Amino acid sequence: MKASSKCAISTSAAALVGIALQFLPFAAAATPDDLFNRFFANVLDGRPCYARTYDETYLKAHDAQRVQRIEIDLSKTNSDGTPNTSDRFELGFALMLKTSPEWYGQAASCKTSTAGFECFLEADGGLFRLTPTDNGGLRLKTGETGLALEGSDAIELSGKAGDDRVFDLVPSKAECEAATAFFDSGNE
Repeated sequence: MKASSKCAISTSAAALVGIALQFLPFAAAATPDDLFNRFFANVLDGRPCYARTYDETYLKAHDAQRVQRIEIDLSKTNSDGTPNTSDRFELGFALMLKTSPEWYGQAASCKTSTAGFECFLEADGGLFRLTPTDNGGLRLKTGETGLALEGSDAIELSGKAGDDRVFDLVPSKAECEAATAFFDSGNE
């Protein structure tokens, strides 16, 4: 085979690989900074929110699930006023149970790894992990000890049993706006 033929084959193969990578729903980020930028820094006009609302049909089919609505949103800065970075950023975390129109929420401190985001809810609220999904969303999985949040009372989500351990969240503003309106109106 001539050198020019080998070069043409190599160039064609490289082009095909490049085209194939464009169609992958999620290609692993090269660095934590890349992952942070893709899912938080450059999403929804700089105010990223990921959420999920479960309808009546879904909740009837999953009777053990208590959560009706859940959202996470990127805070503008960390609580000490420093800018968000891949190795330290804060999220607002809120959820609504199917038995009440009240939102429960608190802040979470997070950091990015090459595979996702590790987060800790303030006030010993527990750990959760966010990992990218194929549809551009994030899968929230509670840690083994579950999550605890404050509202008019305290609620806990088990990390070992029930249907409130894994949530597939998609980019959304509606749930975040509803939770923000609830908290901003002094209903905390």
